[in-house]
Amino acid sequence: MTLQQRYQQAAREARWALGLTIAYMIGWCVCAYLPGMSTGPLGFPLWFELSCIYLPVLFIVVAYWLIKIVYQDIELEIPPEQECTSSDSLNKEI
Repeated sequence: MTLQQRYQQAAREARWALGLTIAYMIGWCVCAYLPGMSTGPLGFPLWFELSCIYLPVLFIVVAYWLIKIVYQDIELEIPPEQECTSSDSLNKEI
């Protein structure tokens, strides 16, 4: 994997992580503030069960599949032949 491909993959993973975070926050607000004061199946208030029990479990499953599908194992060490410094590019131009 070239250095450019590594940066593209890292940016792709960061976008997915940010999207998942925003979706979780929106989901939490919807689950916490929209249901009434009724009691859920576990005996807690419905808003509590939705926002603090069911939604986190759902997002754990979503995050697991996101890691399996989107994320890739990337070698963190840059091989010497792929390293490019600004002095190298200046020497090539001269």
